[in-house]
Amino acid sequence: MTHLDQKHAGEQENGLATARLAALSAASSDAIVNKLLDGTIVGWNAGAERLFGYCASEMQGASIYRLIPPELHHEEQRILERVARGEQIFRFETTRIRKDGSIVPIELTVTPVRDHSGTIVGASSIKRDLTERHQAAETLARLASIVETSDDAILSKTLDGIVVTWNAGAERIYGYEPGEIIGRSIELLVPDDLRDEEQEILRRVARGEHVAHYETRRRNRDGSEIDVSLTISPLRDRSGVIVGASSIQRDITERKRGEAALRQAAKMEAIGRLSAGLAHDFNNQLHALSGFAGFAGRDPNLGRTARQDLTQIQKAVERMASLTRQLLAFARQQVLAPQTLDLNMAVADAYPMLQRLLGADIDLQFAPANAPTWVRVDRAQLVQVLMNLVINARDALVGGGQILVRTASVDVEPGEVWDRLGVPVEPGSYAELVVQDTGQGIAPEHLPRIFEPFYTTKQIGRGTGLGLATVEGIVSQSGGHIQVESAVDRGTSIRVLLPFSDSSEPRPTHAPPAAASRPRAEGRLLVVDDEDLVRAVVARVLEEEGYEVMKARNGREAIACLEKANGSINLVIADIVMPEMGGRQLGEEMSRRFPSIPVVWMSGHLRDEGLPLRGPLGDQPFLQKPVSSDQLLQTVAQVLQRQAIG
Repeated sequence: MTHLDQKHAGEQENGLATARLAALSAASSDAIVNKLLDGTIVGWNAGAERLFGYCASEMQGASIYRLIPPELHHEEQRILERVARGEQIFRFETTRIRKDGSIVPIELTVTPVRDHSGTIVGASSIKRDLTERHQAAETLARLASIVETSDDAILSKTLDGIVVTWNAGAERIYGYEPGEIIGRSIELLVPDDLRDEEQEILRRVARGEHVAHYETRRRNRDGSEIDVSLTISPLRDRSGVIVGASSIQRDITERKRGEAALRQAAKMEAIGRLSAGLAHDFNNQLHALSGFAGFAGRDPNLGRTARQDLTQIQKAVERMASLTRQLLAFARQQVLAPQTLDLNMAVADAYPMLQRLLGADIDLQFAPANAPTWVRVDRAQLVQVLMNLVINARDALVGGGQILVRTASVDVEPGEVWDRLGVPVEPGSYAELVVQDTGQGIAPEHLPRIFEPFYTTKQIGRGTGLGLATVEGIVSQSGGHIQVESAVDRGTSIRVLLPFSDSSEPRPTHAPPAAASRPRAEGRLLVVDDEDLVRAVVARVLEEEGYEVMKARNGREAIACLEKANGSINLVIADIVMPEMGGRQLGEEMSRRFPSIPVVWMSGHLRDEGLPLRGPLGDQPFLQKPVSSDQLLQTVAQVLQRQAIG
């Protein structure tokens, strides 16, 4: 081949190489820009047009500084100086300006361009748009921030359960720092009885399944257990193979406690309504039974044995009446007579009686508060609470032991104290009454149910199962709260919190007047009760005393009787809960149409739809069934006497 042929072949190869480079430049998704060492643009590909918005005709011969923010001009000058010395710039991140004025992050790779003699005459730069990469990095940073600041535990683990990542939420919930848990088995958090469950979850994840909102239990660092909701998803590598699991774990202990409290409250409300209804019916029947037994007992020809039998009937009536009062206490429907008193003095006054309830092998101690603790409660009901708690403590002391009764003043901070149902106690100052024993304690499976009526762990014949239910009813009706702490063979402590009274001045109670000779029975009375036997007993007691008695079965009949009597009725004795027209409607109708006629109210219980104890009828007498004949006659006489004087 001649020298000319060789030269021609070389030129062809150079032409082909140049063409290939031009094609690559045109097809590149990156911006490829060629410029002289003074920054004059001499090459501009389609990628540059897409990235910056300028077409080639706009940029050919223009200065590269058109694309550079003014504050970065010195940066471009240094790059050109380095290129002029033969250096290459690899993947340098900076920013440039688009035609529309927006700023775009880019990555630069700049290479010197030489002429045929090897002299550096310019630079070729490849500019890559980093917008998507930066957005992805920002997204990852945001996700990392979300993971790290989440209240939930967010962690990942291998398919054999080894913890790989652990966020701050996991540390807060479980108590382990990352260094203490990463690299260890997730079974560290799993209660022993749930190990199989965790293995099954990992098997499901390995099959590609998602586990969403699965509720279970986990174990803290301190050994205590919490309720959690788990959402677990498979983790895949670049090839799509499942290599682990990500888990979001939410502490739902408080939610579960609240749900349990709501269920328990709903159950107790239903039982309370049933108990109140039963108490009402029992008291009506007991009233009739007591009345007819009393009538029979007045027979002068009654034999000794029959009279003793009637006495036993009256005692049974009294015991049943006491039982129904406990039902009403549980149902929070008993009539209270609150007064301001010092809790220390009230317990001290009851101390001798409490000692008589205990055997010689039980040591009863009282530790009063350092200062008076003024509360506003029904004294008799407070004594009932104290007595029931001490009796329960006594029954837990097999073979003797100690019962400590103490009082104190406590301040409750927000979220510091929960009652037995897991409901936060309202912050403030409280008087505290604690009864603590050294007895057998209560097993965990029994503890949630000890305040349910008729639920007892005592032997048959040793309790009705109403003691603690009564306590809770009285405390709740008095605005207080109960806490229970107990462990098997370590005793039980029951804590009662009562709100302080607004006043520290004790207010005298209105004791029932001493029995006195009743004035001569005069007047026309109306007895209103839907129970035939009760109506008959009340009417007979009044008639035998000398009153003229009319009878009605409900409020509607009572209004008809009042209209017919045309003002000649001196007193109405009415039940509260009756069909068609009950006590509330009757009282309101009488207040409007017969305001001068007084009313004595009776009931086996109190209900919201019953007598309004506050308001215009709140000062009228109320008799809790069963009512003794003497109590009924004394009350009627007093009301009629006040009516005559007034």
